[in-house]
Amino acid sequence: MTKTDFTLEFVTLHERAHVELGHFSILAGVPTFNLVSKSGQSQIQEPNLPRELWDKVERCLELQADHEALEEILGNMDAVDWTKLRAIIYSITSVMVAIEKIDSQNPNPSETHPKAATRVFQLLGHVNDMWSVAASLSGSALPKREIIQAFSEAVILPTYFDAIELAKSTNATSFLDDLGDPEVFFADIMNAKLGHWRQLKTVGAREWADLKNANEQILPLVYKYQAENSTSM
Repeated sequence: MTKTDFTLEFVTLHERAHVELGHFSILAGVPTFNLVSKSGQSQIQEPNLPRELWDKVERCLELQADHEALEEILGNMDAVDWTKLRAIIYSITSVMVAIEKIDSQNPNPSETHPKAATRVFQLLGHVNDMWSVAASLSGSALPKREIIQAFSEAVILPTYFDAIELAKSTNATSFLDDLGDPEVFFADIMNAKLGHWRQLKTVGAREWADLKNANEQILPLVYKYQAENSTSM
């Protein structure tokens, strides 16, 4: 498969996740989701959701859809060639950067998508933990330290620098600024994992943390939808 194929696969999985998670039931107005943002906010379907969360709902739903798509397309590090995995991650990053660039040209921008740096922060945070996914699912021992180190050198670190090169080659200056230096970026991933929100420094990490708190109040709506539609899914 080519990088274009990986890009299309991720977009398809992302949009399918919106449907399967019941996101259309949370927002009034159809269609709700598009590849790039719309010219205005959708109406919140759930009147009991706190008003202060309304401007965060769509961004939270986007990160939810990203998460589901990442789980499916990336798998675990034992199930895919690492060179191929790096190409997949690059393709996903290119989608996120392209959306932000197009969205920035909208004369009436809306808060429908998180920043590209936020989505890439979640993406590479997931990649950073891929070495533990298979073990946690199967209950088996964690990979040897040498394997984890090899994965870091072959995938985790290069994907960050791939994102930097992508930003430079496409003149995505806002994304490049938001991403932060590698030391700070990966320190933010560790602090996010530990729940040290006040220590987060990059733009993407901070928005991710802000949306994570909001997302915890939105998730019950997803669980409610899934419970009500479990027989038909």
